[in-house]
Amino acid sequence: MTSVNEDIQWGKVLICGNTSWDNIKRKTKTDSGEEIPKLLGPNLVRELIDIKVTQAITGPNACHSVIISQDGETWVFGRNEKGQLGLGDILAQDYPINVRTNKNNENLFGDEKFITAAVGRNHTMLVAESGNVYAAGDNKCGQLGVPEFKNYTNFLKVPGLGKEKVIQAACGAEFTLLLTESGLVYSFGSQEYGQLGNGVTGEYLKSAGRLMSQPQPYPSPIQHIKKIKVVSIASGTNHSLALDDEGFVYSWGFGGYGRLGHSEQKDLYVPTAISAFAGHVRTTRATAITCGATCSMAVDGVKQLLLWGKWKNTGDGSSGQPWMHPRYLHDLNGWDIHDISAGNQSLFAVARKEKTTIAWGQVQNAELGFGEDGGPLSSTKPQKVEPLEGVETISVSAGVGHTLFLVKPDDKIVPELPKWPAGPEVDENCMHCHKQDNEEKLLLCDKCDASVHTYCAVPPLDEIPEGEWYCDVCHPPSKDAGNKKGARNKRKGGQDNEETSEKNNKKKRGN
Repeated sequence: MTSVNEDIQWGKVLICGNTSWDNIKRKTKTDSGEEIPKLLGPNLVRELIDIKVTQAITGPNACHSVIISQDGETWVFGRNEKGQLGLGDILAQDYPINVRTNKNNENLFGDEKFITAAVGRNHTMLVAESGNVYAAGDNKCGQLGVPEFKNYTNFLKVPGLGKEKVIQAACGAEFTLLLTESGLVYSFGSQEYGQLGNGVTGEYLKSAGRLMSQPQPYPSPIQHIKKIKVVSIASGTNHSLALDDEGFVYSWGFGGYGRLGHSEQKDLYVPTAISAFAGHVRTTRATAITCGATCSMAVDGVKQLLLWGKWKNTGDGSSGQPWMHPRYLHDLNGWDIHDISAGNQSLFAVARKEKTTIAWGQVQNAELGFGEDGGPLSSTKPQKVEPLEGVETISVSAGVGHTLFLVKPDDKIVPELPKWPAGPEVDENCMHCHKQDNEEKLLLCDKCDASVHTYCAVPPLDEIPEGEWYCDVCHPPSKDAGNKKGARNKRKGGQDNEETSEKNNKKKRGN
């Protein structure tokens, strides 16, 4: 979801759905004939357990994802056939890897810290704190903002933005939008359905009876909304939404199935205000917007959810009976909706006060995260994501066949969630002395699950520490840490530090 004036928060990343990245929506079985395994419920992403994450991002057309930490570091993983991960190759990356492991990126980024990102079908945009934008992947339609129509496997800096400071990006399947601090929206890439909002489709006659669309590879401000201050943008496969500072919502691009919200299946070449959010009363306007592949959602001023377009495969809301204009989803009436996300086939709403995450959609890859207790994998009606009941979800990002959740750490539910990948069976003996005696002195690494005696830890510990703890393999100690027994989890005088005040889940073996 994209919304207004959100405080930056950090949390733990969870994932569910299909993680066989190159097989999503292509194959359901392995070459040996076995069913491709899926994560039926939310799993902690093991590689990121010890990272303070502020953004976990995928998109309704994407089988890849971007993670951004509190200190501006960036990880990528997933499908990579066009080099969209920016790692210098076209190999799928099963698990998160820091983009700076590619030396070309390290040299290009310098001291840049990243604040957000967006992903299309085969391209990625990174937005830096400085306002600079970097792109990688497929550029056959100019969606990276440069005129050479080829794949870029290393990140490049997007030119042509002048002194404008970009604060947000949104990616359609093959086009890109950028939002600047001043409220301007730039667009570039495919304009076949008017999705760039510039009034044209780029259509031309290539040969007798054959029409083509000319890509637009240069970032250009959308003139039709230049005089308003846009505060949020979102894109589906071939359509987009913009939210201004007064709560008005504008839509443009491909109009099939009513996804633009104007009660007709007509493409719009320039941003057009949706009447449902144009009332005189502020509470009837929008506070948040998001786009799925073929639908759109918004939250109004009293935190109620509206939905339009094609969001089901059968029945009301399907291609045969699409919702042609924004409609309240009555199943969610009364919930205080804080965050929304729409993926390729999945939809999510977060009621943060109630610590409830709600999901629905006719999906095939368990991306709703309902869990492994034998319950449904798909639902046409909103249902609670039971494994996350009681967990405060900060945000949800829904993609193709998978979903990312960013949740606040706690000391009860989150630590007990399964980890992905599951990892090999861990020896219950101490990893240093290889003994299992003094079980009351054995503790577990929160990342790799290895056992270590407190007195074998590096540096040694006087007692089981509060909060999270990581072994010296996962967190090699600094040179000056040798004499700081237990200092990692305690301030001087025994005061709980900022990280451990939230959690006291560290366990002795057997607890």
